[in-house]
Amino acid sequence: MTSAADLFALQEIDLLIDARRAIIADIDARLGETDELIEARESVEDAAAALERLQKRQREFDSQLQDLDAKIGPLEKKLYDGSVRNPKELTDLQKELDIFKANRGKLDDQGLQLIESLDSANRALTSAKQDLAEIESDWKASQSQLSADKIKNENDYAALDAQRNNRTKGMDKSALGLYEALRTKKQGRGVARVERGTCQGCRLTIPTYLTQTVRAGVTLVQCPSCERILVAG
Repeated sequence: MTSAADLFALQEIDLLIDARRAIIADIDARLGETDELIEARESVEDAAAALERLQKRQREFDSQLQDLDAKIGPLEKKLYDGSVRNPKELTDLQKELDIFKANRGKLDDQGLQLIESLDSANRALTSAKQDLAEIESDWKASQSQLSADKIKNENDYAALDAQRNNRTKGMDKSALGLYEALRTKKQGRGVARVERGTCQGCRLTIPTYLTQTVRAGVTLVQCPSCERILVAG
């Protein structure tokens, strides 16, 4: 005969198995890249992209300066080497030169701003990389610990499962079936102790004759209120 005490002992194992299963599921959910790591990596990518855009602008800017210098040089030479003597032509050359120099002055001002922007973008990228390195280091350490914890809990789970299989061998099928059905309905606790005439599952008083039957242990007794199998406390 399978007694209530047998089922209560089985329940203790099953509760431990449930706990290990929950821990393993939680670990599985936490394994892999975290939102913090993904966001840190995206920050590095965004900072690198912003720097690349500024560097492209700088290359374009340098090209514009070279084009202007290529125009200014010949004009200055032509204006001052004495090869042009016509006053009107000299005036036109001077006006054209002034325009190019004014444009170059504007580009020089823009260049200073661009240098500041590049410095700021470089600092932002460096900072983002440092943050990523720290977060990645912590994440790797955490993943290593989680993997170790998972292995330990899987080993515990396997040992408990083997212990459960040994305990259920020879148990009455109808009693085991009732226990399993009640465990499903009662959040894992299909067996409850009776202490001071009270069912510890629902906290309601058990009739005296049922309490005596539970103590006798000759048959399985269910709580009239919560239906849990009762075991003497």
